[in-house]
Amino acid sequence: MQRAIGIDVGYGFVKVTDGQARHTFPSVVGAAAGPGVIRTRLRPAEPLHELVIEIEGQTHYVGAMAIQEGALAFRSLSTGRTEGNDFKVLFLTGLSLFSDKPLNSFAVVTGLPPGRMHTEKEVSAMMEGEHHVAVYRDGQRREMAIRVDRLVVVPQPLGTFWAHALDGRGQPREDPTLLEGRVGIIDVGFRTVDLATVAAGEYVARASRTIPVGLAHAYDLIAARLGQEIGLERETYALDESVISGEVRVNGKRIDISAIRDEALRHLATKVLVEIQSFWQVPEFDLLLLTGGGGKLLAPYLLGQLSQLQLMEGPVTANSRGYVNWANRLWNPQGQNWAEEHMRPA
Repeated sequence: MQRAIGIDVGYGFVKVTDGQARHTFPSVVGAAAGPGVIRTRLRPAEPLHELVIEIEGQTHYVGAMAIQEGALAFRSLSTGRTEGNDFKVLFLTGLSLFSDKPLNSFAVVTGLPPGRMHTEKEVSAMMEGEHHVAVYRDGQRREMAIRVDRLVVVPQPLGTFWAHALDGRGQPREDPTLLEGRVGIIDVGFRTVDLATVAAGEYVARASRTIPVGLAHAYDLIAARLGQEIGLERETYALDESVISGEVRVNGKRIDISAIRDEALRHLATKVLVEIQSFWQVPEFDLLLLTGGGGKLLAPYLLGQLSQLQLMEGPVTANSRGYVNWANRLWNPQGQNWAEEHMRPA
């Protein structure tokens, strides 16, 4: 039995769900430094903090594990994301979280930025079919096959629209604005801001685009200020927690960096607002949905600027939730929720 999965392989974080369980982990990959890591934790580790996957004979640390233990860990910001095979590693790691059998079959919906949809066939060729991997759980190596039987690649922000417009069984909600109106989705990610237009429920490609600016630009500003003002050098992939909390630890003390963070986010919000108003005739839209992890962070600076704008509920995971709604609509016309009726999370 195939399991329907929605997976959003973002530049900042991977978000994956089967409609019931949801997992989020940093899009950071690092090579295993040696034969193993000696674990000396005083408390049990969260499973998402110890993601290790072996693909084609190469062992990779992923997410928090890569940040802490990985040799030459990286968060790829390249357009193609082919260096280090990180897209494949992150994609299969996400599916492995729902794999508990020797053979695990999936029907998957995922997304690419509107400006990268020309690589759809390349992504499909890379990910469709059977992949033999090994994962490490509770210190034990487990071999398994992950088979992607069905894969649909869509413009990334459509996931947010489907999370808003469809229920978990893929059936449309009775909302005239969503079914008949003009909706814009503003998806602020780590590397890009994606603008997508949906008119009467249909994606409008010519009114959608990818802007090459995102949270990474704010992170660069924050990292530079930290280096200049307190002598702290930190890779941008290690700044997530500090950006959320507004603090860094130096010499055992917490230092408030909220003013530095807020200034960087304010500059980014201004840039995003200019791009939106330059590309779209904003008054034509009935609704604008702000989404993505960057959307959550920029909401205080953007919500008062555009009258139709609202922050999507659960903006970080909205795309992945919408993808699984669409998967159920495509492949489960009877309206059965596969996750409820047939499968339980691993």
